[in-house]
Amino acid sequence: MGPTRHPQRTRPPRTGDAALTSRRRNQGVARYYRLYELLSAALQDGTIAPESALPSEPELCARHEISRTTVRRALDRLEHEGRIVRRRGSGTYARIQRAVPRFCLELHAFPETMAALEARTTATTLRFGPATVPEALRAIATGIGPAAYLIERLRCNEDEPLSLTAAYLPQPIARRLRSRIPSRASVMTMIDRLGPPMTAVNCSVGAIAADAAAARALQVPLGSPLLRVRAVLAGDGGESRAVLESLCRSDRLQLKMLEGS
Repeated sequence: MGPTRHPQRTRPPRTGDAALTSRRRNQGVARYYRLYELLSAALQDGTIAPESALPSEPELCARHEISRTTVRRALDRLEHEGRIVRRRGSGTYARIQRAVPRFCLELHAFPETMAALEARTTATTLRFGPATVPEALRAIATGIGPAAYLIERLRCNEDEPLSLTAAYLPQPIARRLRSRIPSRASVMTMIDRLGPPMTAVNCSVGAIAADAAAARALQVPLGSPLLRVRAVLAGDGGESRAVLESLCRSDRLQLKMLEGS
């Protein structure tokens, strides 16, 4: 009789392994998003004219130093949106598009552009009540502890979703909000109206893949690239008055920053 064989046990990933996997996943989303955004902008401004050919997949791979899988993910997204058509044996072509408004959010003038966006869109409050603040947001907003009030809002233009925002407010500020929240005002505007005026807004931006909840709310496919904007709203004493995270449809909202910022 041979030696007894014991079933192999699967070793759980170490914390470092999990972090590395997460970084790789985020890098993949970032590459996919960057190519999608470049092609999307070229289709939007006419650099790639309607019915003209897009660069081939091998050309896009070489030009942007990315894998063919990443290129195909970006093209799949554009095809799902109806902005390109793939012709077997011929190539990929831009389709004639109906005019769709694409809004711009300038991070170097965040309050001003948010005010302009409010005037042209509406928002629906999905949730308003006590909630646990995610650790990633607590880390960037000193003074806002693990428990706060959450305002979750969906902003739309003509019934088409643009962004999904989760804002966490300290309880004293949340209690001062009226029970009926304005349909256009952003969280920033609502807090500013409570006074005193805010003097600092710190923003960071990234790209992530849409999870099931975000995909459902924003009406995009699961895994679609979304812009993620995180902002800390601070008072004149430096105290955090709110911290928020907005997930934005990259085909409807474009971010701009000053050169070198």
